Amino acid sequence: MKKILLALLLAPALPLCAAELQFVESVPEETVLGSTLTARPQAVWLEMINSAQKTLDLEQFYIADQAGEALEPVLAAVKAAAGRGVKVRLLVDKVMMGESSKSLPALKAAGVEARVIDFKKAGGGVQHAKFFVVDGTDVYTGSQNFDWRSLKHIHEIGLRIKSEAAGADFTRVFDGDWALAGGAEPKRMFAKKGKIRITAAKPEKAALGGQEVTYSLAYSPVGFVPRGADTEIGQLVKLLAAAKHTVRGQVMNYALAEHGSKRWADLDSALRKAAARGVKVELLFADWTMGGKGDRDIKALSRTDHISIRIVSLPQHSSGFIPYSRVAHSKYLVADGERSFVTTSNWGPGYFLTSRGTGVFIDGAPAAAVLEDVFARLWNSPYAQPVDPLKEYKPVKRN
Repeated sequence: MKKILLALLLAPALPLCAAELQFVESVPEETVLGSTLTARPQAVWLEMINSAQKTLDLEQFYIADQAGEALEPVLAAVKAAAGRGVKVRLLVDKVMMGESSKSLPALKAAGVEARVIDFKKAGGGVQHAKFFVVDGTDVYTGSQNFDWRSLKHIHEIGLRIKSEAAGADFTRVFDGDWALAGGAEPKRMFAKKGKIRITAAKPEKAALGGQEVTYSLAYSPVGFVPRGADTEIGQLVKLLAAAKHTVRGQVMNYALAEHGSKRWADLDSALRKAAARGVKVELLFADWTMGGKGDRDIKALSRTDHISIRIVSLPQHSSGFIPYSRVAHSKYLVADGERSFVTTSNWGPGYFLTSRGTGVFIDGAPAAAVLEDVFARLWNSPYAQPVDPLKEYKPVKRN
């Protein structure tokens, strides 16, 4: 007994934090990807949803289920939660109703209250966030859509946040969007007073793998964030402005202008300024963004000193071509091995300025180490090749 007590006394103390973070990675089948430092989404989602006792709020871009595939038990867990008396609210975007409408009837029949938000009408873009909140204290947000392919055939990164404060802030965003979907006046929903608990000025301590980090929350689009909250693009530009040695990031899509809008270069300028200071910038983009308007901006950025870009092309599955899959869809960035950013937004004006998105900024080497490992495995994989500024890329077949 004395030996046991002595061992407990000598063991390193776990940080006393109000929150806990966990990185979650979707690993496409039949690839060499997958960090040992990350969890897998289906298991995490099921644990969270099955633990719900009072409320479950889900805000998703869309739902895409297929019989016998990975999302099926997740949706079954959502139905079961409603069946045992949990108040379940589900919000999806109008633009993807062609897909979501296949799953909504069964969810509604099970007791799930669902609304469709027309974010194009409200903000000009889409409801592109992917998050859910369990009992107001357990949050999941990241690049994974509620799509069976996101769990099995797409590379994704997300975060689980166990925190009452984070739960309250995400619920505030959800409640605002829920009201919008119910016909409320858009601007009033986010201009009214209300306490925002986690910002860059008021970060929260969190435990990650037994070590302490701090994190803050931010949202998109500019103009549709709760009063007092940070915007994703504002905090991302600040993160890049503070970078001294390295910047490594992965995102599906990168663009300066979209749909004929004005030239928008906030992020591009921040990356170039970092490189001009001698910061080593390494970026991974998905092949889906090549062969269209976006690849002009990527090629131009790749010609900048100190900036290296690779394009990721995942191999098709042995079962054959699967529409809208086999793509690198993760969205994150790491600076100096110390500061991290995980988001639901692609890197373009349409996402930061007109579409709903959610982001988490983390300070601390323990978090950066996880994302650096995820990045290195893909950067050094056979799927990532340097972008060729002179090559005429052909659009990748998606469906």
